[in-house]
Amino acid sequence: MSTKLKYDEELAVGIIQTTVNKELAWPRSGASPRMSPAQDAHAWQEICKAMRAVKDGNVAPKIVVFPELSLPRTRLADFEKLVCALNVIAFVGIDYRLNHATRQARNEGIVFIPSGFWKGRPSRSCTRIIFGKSHAAPGEWSALSKLSPSWSHVGDDKVYVFDAEKYGRIGVSICYDFMDLERAVMYRGRVHHLFVLAYNKDLGMFRSLADSLSRTVFCNVIVCNTGFYGGSIAVSPYHDPHKRMLYSHDGNGLFTTQVVNLPVRGVEQALRGMVEKKTIEKREEKVFKDLPPGVIEPAILTLTAQTLHPPQA
Repeated sequence: MSTKLKYDEELAVGIIQTTVNKELAWPRSGASPRMSPAQDAHAWQEICKAMRAVKDGNVAPKIVVFPELSLPRTRLADFEKLVCALNVIAFVGIDYRLNHATRQARNEGIVFIPSGFWKGRPSRSCTRIIFGKSHAAPGEWSALSKLSPSWSHVGDDKVYVFDAEKYGRIGVSICYDFMDLERAVMYRGRVHHLFVLAYNKDLGMFRSLADSLSRTVFCNVIVCNTGFYGGSIAVSPYHDPHKRMLYSHDGNGLFTTQVVNLPVRGVEQALRGMVEKKTIEKREEKVFKDLPPGVIEPAILTLTAQTLHPPQA
């Protein structure tokens, strides 16, 4: 087996935690789950502030991740301009897509890929790839049904893997989908990173799940949660316990940005059975955890796969 791997050593990812207030954004007295104008303006102000902070930071990320339901649909074109200016790939949760005829709502995210990203040049436009939430949480179902008249949620039946070439393969989940064990099994051993876009109150449960899945799915896990509740984290399947938690941010009502470096080549080596060791005080120690039982060499064609490459002209 060839030991020459195409992957970079690390991937810099910006975690952007915004603070949309769901009680103000989607009031239960409303006629539809459309983000209110006041929270629309608040969300957009924070997004602009975050993108400026990322641009002015010491480490330029290749990818940025936002929470679930964080980007108003009224701001899609303006957000694309920000992404192009920064020349960064963005995974962002967007406000509900509504079908007023059927009173059905779709909870979706979009991947924005600047047209010049792969060539490292400025861009004027982005390719957009939409991915959806499969399973609405009970609280989300309840909130939609209590609107007058009531609404329902429509799920996305696909599971996505995004191939970002030298930066690794990326799986995505929107909040409650993170608890879907079948999705975890499909991702198992086949992705380097799992990005979770969340609006979640149960921080302890998601923290435990991220730590567990980083070892059983065997990948880096980022949970980008709303700052309204807090609790964004980044975990990697390192062997040493003190190294696994790359980032953790607690406290409700906090807007924050942080860039973390995720291992890529090392995760790929581990998935291929190429055990990497380091010498510390004349002792050899493993860099990553042992693979869980049953993990095989990656074969993403078994999943619904999409690429982060812009379509060829």
